[in-house]
Amino acid sequence: MRKMKVRDIRNLITQEASVVDEDDDLLRVAEEIVKDPKTRAVYVVNKDKKLVGIIPVVELVQYLYSEYIPQEYILYRFPILLSGNPRAKDIMLPPVYVRDNENITDAFVKMFKNNLKELPVVDDDMHIIGDLNILEMIVAWIESVKNAH
Repeated sequence: MRKMKVRDIRNLITQEASVVDEDDDLLRVAEEIVKDPKTRAVYVVNKDKKLVGIIPVVELVQYLYSEYIPQEYILYRFPILLSGNPRAKDIMLPPVYVRDNENITDAFVKMFKNNLKELPVVDDDMHIIGDLNILEMIVAWIESVKNAH
């Protein structure tokens, strides 16, 4: 398979990234993350629409169902008390992202290192311009194998 860049495959499956504002409540975060069954994370932006964090679906589920999950299985990365009305910024992880000109190897490293199944694609101003889903990488491999024959 030739050396691919993020731009070569980022739109094979996901046309639009799942995005919420940092002050959105968990109901809004949950609604956004289930809009597309292929979504594995929702990206958090500030008032200037710049990427400030990421909420993987597994992380969200741990907060939504914390009273049902035995404590030894909860992997909160930010142990906070969910009293009141928590916001996206309260449970988001630091942003992990790629740019269109990065190669796929860099994307894999970021995914595996951070245990993520998708990454936001950002421009130079940290605005989200797309999404790179692990499934898109599989589709790209399938296409390369078919094209090689």
